[in-house]
Amino acid sequence: MRVRILVVNLLLLFNFSIFADPFEDLLKSDWDRGQTLLIKNTVFQKLGKRAESKEVLKITKNVIPWAILEGSSPEKTAELIVNLDFAVKEGLTFEEAEDAIPVSSKRELSKEDFSYIGLYFKETKKAGIREEVRNRFVEAAMEKKWDGFSVLAGGRALVAGKLVDFPENRLASKILSQFPTKGRSIPFAKTETAFKSVLDSKMDGASAILLSNLKKLHEGEKVSSSQKFASARAVETSLEEVGGIVIGDRPRIEPLPDPPLVPNLPEPGETIEPEPSKKEGWETLSSTVLQKVAKEWVGTPYKWANAAKTGTDCSGFTFRVLTDGRIGVPEKMVSRASSAQTKMGTGVNHNEMRSGDLIFFSASPNQSKVTHVGMVLNGEEFAHASSTRGVVIDKIRMKWWLDRFVLSRRVFKKVVN
Repeated sequence: MRVRILVVNLLLLFNFSIFADPFEDLLKSDWDRGQTLLIKNTVFQKLGKRAESKEVLKITKNVIPWAILEGSSPEKTAELIVNLDFAVKEGLTFEEAEDAIPVSSKRELSKEDFSYIGLYFKETKKAGIREEVRNRFVEAAMEKKWDGFSVLAGGRALVAGKLVDFPENRLASKILSQFPTKGRSIPFAKTETAFKSVLDSKMDGASAILLSNLKKLHEGEKVSSSQKFASARAVETSLEEVGGIVIGDRPRIEPLPDPPLVPNLPEPGETIEPEPSKKEGWETLSSTVLQKVAKEWVGTPYKWANAAKTGTDCSGFTFRVLTDGRIGVPEKMVSRASSAQTKMGTGVNHNEMRSGDLIFFSASPNQSKVTHVGMVLNGEEFAHASSTRGVVIDKIRMKWWLDRFVLSRRVFKKVVN
């Protein structure tokens, strides 16, 4: 009996010690001791002795801000740690893999699917696919129950489309209607046929490399090997070349007939008649009107990659507020992507923010990487779309927001009551 008690005590001591630093941070955040123990024990059960490694400890520390921002349950937080550990072992950096967190925060994803989606974001970002398109594409794919391999294949078709100047927003809709949903578990020939079909067989050498490399990844599914994603690095040069393409340098092909994935989003080079602002002199903002418009959104549920009263994400909310007819910022001046919104207007210090300024935060270990945006209502409060609470109003000087603050931008030249 004494031996059993001693063993149990040693295990508990070992279990507490290996996670001491990052898990103490959990107790200082939104978790109590019982929830923290649940996360620790779940990770240990899934990873075994690897749970004590410095790599997993680092991942755990980096996951904590994301888990708080996404409102993840203890079970989901443990799942994120395990999935990110797998993705990093497969050759992605944490910063590359973390882009898959918003996709998985409300869904059950296998560690393989999580990693494929992380690779999708890495590649489409490197190739210069617009953030609002790549986000909406993967969200729509998830709604259709795609696996991670099909998401990656669809992303590479988007990249290949850019090489031959297909309008990416409309091409995304075409891919979603024609690609197989379970690419990992079916013969690769079906994915290859769909890949060529959506591009009308208009493929150049780099496109062929993307497709050939995709086939190698698919073949890697048949064997159990570490870092089967490592071969994906062979396409890095092609992706960089695509990312450097300036749309409009080559003759454009005929526009695709499919409706755009993101409504009202013009393609590069597309002739769009400028719409007159619905409000004269939009550069002057009424703080009273802004308060009214923003509060009408309070309670709207959170839905990633959307921008509607039925569901919106953070940048979708700021986009809809700014372009509301009573505020009047022309749509052509506002992106739906938070990273692009960081380039609006002019920079302003945290202690000088006023009504109408945009405020940006980061949950990433790379503190220059924006992962969240809100709309300043006054010197004390800002409105934003929270993953757990929907659109809410919070205090600007709450410690968590102060710790994650990145920058703020001034959109309006003048503010009146």
